[in-house]
Amino acid sequence: MDIMVLEWLRLVDFRNITQADLRFHPELNLLIGGNGQGKSNLLEAVGLLATGRSFRRSPPEVLRRHGCKGFHLQGTVHAFDLTHRLEFQGVGNRQTAQLNGKPVAMASSMDRVLAAVLLTPDSPDLIHGGPGARRDYLDWVVFSNQRRHATTVRDYQNALKARNRLLKEKTLHPGEMDAWEDRLAVLGARILVSRNHMLQRLREPLPFFLDALGLDSPLFQLSYASQLNHDGTCMEEKDLANQYRQLLKQHRGNDHRLRATSTGPHRDDVRFSCSERPLDRFGSRGQKKRFMLALKLSELQLLQTAVHAKPLLLLDDPAAELDGDGVRRLLKLVQRQGQQLLITAVKGDDFSSAQLPYQAFHVQAGQFKPEYPQS
Repeated sequence: MDIMVLEWLRLVDFRNITQADLRFHPELNLLIGGNGQGKSNLLEAVGLLATGRSFRRSPPEVLRRHGCKGFHLQGTVHAFDLTHRLEFQGVGNRQTAQLNGKPVAMASSMDRVLAAVLLTPDSPDLIHGGPGARRDYLDWVVFSNQRRHATTVRDYQNALKARNRLLKEKTLHPGEMDAWEDRLAVLGARILVSRNHMLQRLREPLPFFLDALGLDSPLFQLSYASQLNHDGTCMEEKDLANQYRQLLKQHRGNDHRLRATSTGPHRDDVRFSCSERPLDRFGSRGQKKRFMLALKLSELQLLQTAVHAKPLLLLDDPAAELDGDGVRRLLKLVQRQGQQLLITAVKGDDFSSAQLPYQAFHVQAGQFKPEYPQS
């Protein structure tokens, strides 16, 4: 299978980086330096080139260097036996992208030549945070594999806002409510089917990665919690839509009092369990970290299938999340996967056991100095 390799990257006025030109090793790249020096900013830039969005969910005005009108990213990627040129820039509140000199729709086109999965230190917050973060994560995985999902979610949110506006009026108008509820039911069922299908696909490779990272995979579960009475696989989309219609109409009076819609996939959750108990309450810190890493590696495998190539893996300071044994297991595992790696670390010796050729960069105050390249 082909491997997507980021060969070169230029950053201009991005975050704390005035300008940087980096040439990467096709296997392992280490970005070494203290906190706040710019290591994670570089991973964020790679993520922008690959997906069109910041993993920090930052607006354009935050991405540009202080006092500058905009930022500019350029890169070359080798994929599918060709070298491709990618550009991404933000000026004011406008962001644009180009692939091989031609304008493209950012998030929907760039991953044709550059796809990436990012694991950050705050990924365990998916376990401890609210349901919204977990829904957003699952929707992003669905979107990475099924582009039309983004349009479905957007249309659902617009219909939800419309129904909520009607609920805030003193008198309900049944005809308008019926129309928006029908729209919500159809789109909600489509979202539910897509989420359940993707969760089922994530479950398939998950046990392998859990075991490889030193966890007992049968103890861990990944499940979807919906308001509907279904098992996630056996019901047709039209049957789920009918259930939503009934619930929306049934709860209309109470929703009017609450002035908000209480039924739909916007109220669902993704649950992580250990020995059939909530992982956030009963899992150890090490179990949570390794579980999230296994989940991200499962996501990487699904993305690999979708793009027909091995995407980049971006690891933001995994040594801060894993003990020595966890780091060794991770390196052994990713070595077997065979994709290009960009890893940030405070100390380079955290990865001295890597059996991969690598390039290291020392990062300080937004500057990147190549150090002790290994062939």
